Amino acid sequence: MAQAAASTCEICTGGPGEHYCQQCDQLYCGNCKISHLRAKSCKNHTFVSGRDINQEEKLLCTDHKESFLFYCQDCDTPVCRICTVEKHSRHLMTDLTKSTKKLRSELAKVIELKETTSRQNLNTIERYTKAYREEVKAAIKTITEEGNYWKKFIDKKVEDFVKLVQDEEQKALHNMSALIKVHRKDFENCQQWQKNIKEMESIADVLLLKNLRNLKLMWTT
Repeated sequence: MAQAAASTCEICTGGPGEHYCQQCDQLYCGNCKISHLRAKSCKNHTFVSGRDINQEEKLLCTDHKESFLFYCQDCDTPVCRICTVEKHSRHLMTDLTKSTKKLRSELAKVIELKETTSRQNLNTIERYTKAYREEVKAAIKTITEEGNYWKKFIDKKVEDFVKLVQDEEQKALHNMSALIKVHRKDFENCQQWQKNIKEMESIADVLLLKNLRNLKLMWTT
């Protein structure tokens, strides 16, 4: 039977018994209180909490000021000796202590099942998270490898095109250089012959005519 707010939860025996159910005469922790009120048969149960739980006074039946001895399964509430006759006649009664132990055992199984399910769900999520991260890692690796391949491919193509242009440039410059040499040679020859013609002005007309014909023949053949 509940005695003090400083006691442990009578259901999970782990958390602090900060909440007292007046119908069940039991101390509950916060989580077990929520679970208790979720039960359809217990949703109307009333609780006192914290300082409202008298640490010294033994909680009694409010109608008869007697201790609770039985548990009415039909009404889902603890009852005293007089209540069994006055209010709960012909109702299914069980020993309060045994009912409390049974309820504690049932709730412990529910919590254990919930814990197992939660652990399984957690493990599933962790496995999924690990697999997902591995997939992302593999995708990044593939993208990086593909990027490096195409980068090298493009760099090689650029290098080949640059070399092709440079080779064409060298060929063109070589040809231009050869043409420059030819035309420079012709230009120099023209200058030399112009000089020669000028020097021939002092020669007699007959000899000059002959030389001029020879020069014309040379430049026209």
